[in-house]
Amino acid sequence: MILIASMHPISLINCHFSAKRGILEANHSCPAFRCQLHTIPSSNRVVISRSQLSLPNTKRNNGVVCNKMLETSVSYEASNKAQVQKLVDLLHVCAEEELLDETKTIHGYILKSNFSDNNLLLLLNHVSHAYSKCSDFSSCQVLFDKMLQKNVFSWTVMIVGSIENGFFYNGFKYFREMLDYGMLPDGFAYSAALRLCVALVSLELGKMVHAQIVVRGFSSNVIINTSLLNMYAKLGNVEDSSLVFNSMSERNAVSWNAIISGLTANGLHLEAFNRFIEMKNKGFSQDVYTLVGVMKAVRSLGDIGKGKVIHSCVSELDMDSNVVVGTALIDMYAECGALCEAKTVFDSNFSNCGVNMPWNAMISGYTRCRCSQEALQLYVNMCKKNVRSDIYTYCSLFDAIAESKCSKFLMEVHAAVLKSEYDNISLSVQNAIADAYAKCGSLEGVRKIFDRMEQRDIVSWTTLVTAYSQGSQWEAAIAVFSQMREEGFAVNQYTLASTLVACASLCYLEYGRQLHGLQYKTGLQNESYIESALVDMYGKCGSITEAEKVFGCISNADAVSWTAMISGYAQHGSVFCALELFKKMEQLGIKPTAVTLLSILFACSHGGLVKEGLHFFWSMGKRYNLVPEMQHYACVVDLLGRVGLLIEAFEFIRKMPVEPDEMVWQSLLSACRIHRDSELGEIAAKKILSVCPQYSAAYVLLSNTYMETGNFREGIDLRNVMKKQGVKKEPGFSWITINGKAHKFYASDQEHPEKKSIYLMLEELRVDMKALGYKPDFRSVLTSGD
Repeated sequence: MILIASMHPISLINCHFSAKRGILEANHSCPAFRCQLHTIPSSNRVVISRSQLSLPNTKRNNGVVCNKMLETSVSYEASNKAQVQKLVDLLHVCAEEELLDETKTIHGYILKSNFSDNNLLLLLNHVSHAYSKCSDFSSCQVLFDKMLQKNVFSWTVMIVGSIENGFFYNGFKYFREMLDYGMLPDGFAYSAALRLCVALVSLELGKMVHAQIVVRGFSSNVIINTSLLNMYAKLGNVEDSSLVFNSMSERNAVSWNAIISGLTANGLHLEAFNRFIEMKNKGFSQDVYTLVGVMKAVRSLGDIGKGKVIHSCVSELDMDSNVVVGTALIDMYAECGALCEAKTVFDSNFSNCGVNMPWNAMISGYTRCRCSQEALQLYVNMCKKNVRSDIYTYCSLFDAIAESKCSKFLMEVHAAVLKSEYDNISLSVQNAIADAYAKCGSLEGVRKIFDRMEQRDIVSWTTLVTAYSQGSQWEAAIAVFSQMREEGFAVNQYTLASTLVACASLCYLEYGRQLHGLQYKTGLQNESYIESALVDMYGKCGSITEAEKVFGCISNADAVSWTAMISGYAQHGSVFCALELFKKMEQLGIKPTAVTLLSILFACSHGGLVKEGLHFFWSMGKRYNLVPEMQHYACVVDLLGRVGLLIEAFEFIRKMPVEPDEMVWQSLLSACRIHRDSELGEIAAKKILSVCPQYSAAYVLLSNTYMETGNFREGIDLRNVMKKQGVKKEPGFSWITINGKAHKFYASDQEHPEKKSIYLMLEELRVDMKALGYKPDFRSVLTSGD
């Protein structure tokens, strides 16, 4: 039997279940139903326990409990006011707990009973509301259509229900029918209508509703005005939102929160912060929503000073340990680059917290600031304290793993994800895992993750294309891109740029041109990321004229675009064009990058400009504040070696502040081969083989050096050593693209389907060349099998 104490009649509409205390508290926070509540003194508020309502912990009990309650507690006449109130209370619990079967049971009981018209209307309104909350909006609509009487509350239930169930056009249809029916909306109906305007993304409808609000005399209502300014802000009309706020004769904390949130959402972060200060100065109390809203604004401003002002307010309100506020504080500090402050907030309040929100914020903060090791260690601590990981934890964590390139940790965390539910339900987590495998250099891992995805989005495809492109699997990158297009996915700037890189590496000029056309077709022509990739592609594919045209059309070329054009000139031997463009880049105040200087060194090397090249190299630190990388050192060695300054190149290597790698020594070895210095070549080769004993290029280059200096026996012996040690030379190949298809050719190739025609043509060319007096150079050809 339901034990409800003798009490003043009260509607428990919009009561909420407290998971911590296990009670249902009566409150009147829902404006859509407040018009139906009896006005009672606050001292008469009633708290009813779940056990007192005899409801089980499951949402489905097939109406058995509800039937018992009706049989045992409702035993007096239908007109009894207490009985109506008890039914309302039960319907509200059904709505909150989404008990659809119980709602149907009560609905059936009401229809069989003999309630007065007013009580019947009240009860059916609440039945309609319960159906809507149980996501059975069709039953809600059927009930509404059959109701012989309707009031403002009836229509408001349908409008709010339409919003909550995603039937926005239906909701506005109900609002319009309400007016046609001659039913004048109240403040709550207008607030619901304004929510519909936001859902329909219709500023025009919003202005129409605003006009009605003014005509109906609600323009001074603080609740409606708050809904109005919120509507304008969410639809991007910040000016009208501010006008509404400034015209309000009465404001409350919700109004201030709405204007702060609206300004932040529309990018007016400084204005949002100033409104917060104004709110504080005028004596309005701040709550969680206020603080979180203004912290989002400060986060976007990246202003640590303003962040500390907010933190001071949080401390004054004694809300440092509030999980929501503390999480926002950590996130704000991390975004402002103040990791020490973020860590202080975390360590002081949440290091023993069992809720994952602060942990997630701190891990994300470490990841954004590229402190990947700290992020990984914090995750380990999180696991030790048995704090549950979620989607946000894993996404940030895999970004940190990608940054640190820690393959072992990646596999361990991936295994943890596989044991959880997130691998099955979250595409974002799968994308993050795939990206981590790509950054760790495991193309096989990326492909496995991709193939196992039940669903894919553009991020999934972009991750795979980029992984193949950056992993030098360019043909695979283009194949995946083509498959993506066939399956109907639209490209983004990153997918297109990665595919252009693959085209540039394979010299696929025609395919690159098609991608250039696709750029315009998809409206990505102003994306600098793609424009730079286009310049690079045309330059590497031998079409420097088209590269110049693309570069000339870039409105605000950045350092990447300038570098791509300089690199194009350098590769085409247009050394002075490259140097002139670099000079112009400096005059425009665009700071060169390390890659820019590498392109300039490359140009000087191929142009034999030793003095200029050395000047640029020694200027890297002094003038450009750049630290030379191993490629820069290798380029200088190549610069000196090409003109025969082998001793100078060797001395340069010896004086390097870092240990030279095989790339640097190979540059010297290549120069030794060109200038036939086998003695210095031996030194370079031994340096390479001491680090990379299976490095075939060192054997081949030194062997060829011996051969070209007349030491055939030493050259042959070195090749034999190479074979005994199982060192295999990667075969060189040439390729040509015809009608969009690449044809590869290896030495003595017997695999090509048209080999007979090809060798016949080569023989004709050989005969013609011999007739013209060409004599082949056999200095690097071994007399024994190669």
